[in-house]
Amino acid sequence: MADEPVTQPRRLLRRDERRAQLIGAAATAFVRAGYAGTSLADVAAEAGVTKVVIYRHFESKRDLYLAVLLDVRARIRERLFDSDRHSSDSVRQLAVAASENPDGYRLLYRHARHEPEFADIVAEIDLSTTELTESRLRELIPDTRRRVWIAALIPTVLIESVLTWLDADQPVSPEGLAEAIDPVLRQLADAGKTYAAPEGC
Repeated sequence: MADEPVTQPRRLLRRDERRAQLIGAAATAFVRAGYAGTSLADVAAEAGVTKVVIYRHFESKRDLYLAVLLDVRARIRERLFDSDRHSSDSVRQLAVAASENPDGYRLLYRHARHEPEFADIVAEIDLSTTELTESRLRELIPDTRRRVWIAALIPTVLIESVLTWLDADQPVSPEGLAEAIDPVLRQLADAGKTYAAPEGC
């Protein structure tokens, strides 16, 4: 008689590990079908669990969607804003944060702004990012109008660059992305210093 295959007991996830798993699965499910088109059963199937498991961690579908957005925001803040990392390393740090939860990044910066229930949250994140960028440009670009313009433009270029990088299946490393995009951001900052407003403005 052949020996029976030995099956390894399934390891139970810690609460924080399970929550992270559910957030990742939810990001993928929501990106695929949108908020209205995604049920908690869909998320459960994506995660390989039952809805009961989801309800142990999140009160509702809205709570779960919001958790995905806040998770991505927290990752970005940790790498870009809440550390001693130099601001010149922003491209690489944002790429690393995005790569930790690519669908979550897509959800935050591509999909959530079109969901009425979450558009205000995205707008608040956009505003705080622009304000931080403006504060970093204050000494470089003294003119207020130019600084406000560039402070809104730089995050847009940065965010979209990372989105296209993710969509292309990360064809280069975060360092490679930074090498490509950093000169563009520097040119934008220089444009703010040298831009001449049309006469009569």
